[in-house]
Amino acid sequence: MKNIVHIFYIHQAEKLSDIVFQQFLLQLPIFFQTNIKAYKHWQSAQASLVGKMILKYALQQLQISATLHDIKISSKERPYINEEIDFNISHSGDYIICAISLTAKVGIDIEKHRVLTQDIAGKYFTPAEQQFIAQSNNPQAAFFDLWAIKESAIKCDGRGVEILKETQIIPPISRQGCAKCHQITSYYEQLQISDGYSTAVCSSADFEVAVAQLLLTDLG
Repeated sequence: MKNIVHIFYIHQAEKLSDIVFQQFLLQLPIFFQTNIKAYKHWQSAQASLVGKMILKYALQQLQISATLHDIKISSKERPYINEEIDFNISHSGDYIICAISLTAKVGIDIEKHRVLTQDIAGKYFTPAEQQFIAQSNNPQAAFFDLWAIKESAIKCDGRGVEILKETQIIPPISRQGCAKCHQITSYYEQLQISDGYSTAVCSSADFEVAVAQLLLTDLG
């Protein structure tokens, strides 16, 4: 069976009305409601809420019998459904994005480009990756392109951020390729969602992507 990673995303810059927020919130399991209410900033609470609603929409669109109530949490606090169906959610800036696969593990990451105050590349990137950034016409964008790949690979792997230093992009670095997390290889693809953002999706098996942009009204 071909591994197709289905990707659904939404651009949501404005704050949801209290009515819409509550309408969405009440559709979630109590566990998720409690987590969302615990956020101190409305932007984080809203992104988490919309992410769950995108996942709910995706499960329905793909005619998957599982619901949000079937989600389990791994020992590394990674949400998943079962051994066959996997999903991952990311948000940054004005975008929330969800990836789901019916055949393999999946991870996704979106990063809004911003000014960095620390040498993160020097700490977490290989010499080849640092050279790729230095030689780029846009080092800031190149950094976040690679960071999104690494984050999506780690999220796909599921063992947590502690393996970040052991995660590398296998040369040559390109729009599609492979990454290795502590000796486990996965496949990645970079996506062009919006200017000023870097997005990458990673899966444990080679894949094709199917991308759909949603509107808030699609979420019900």
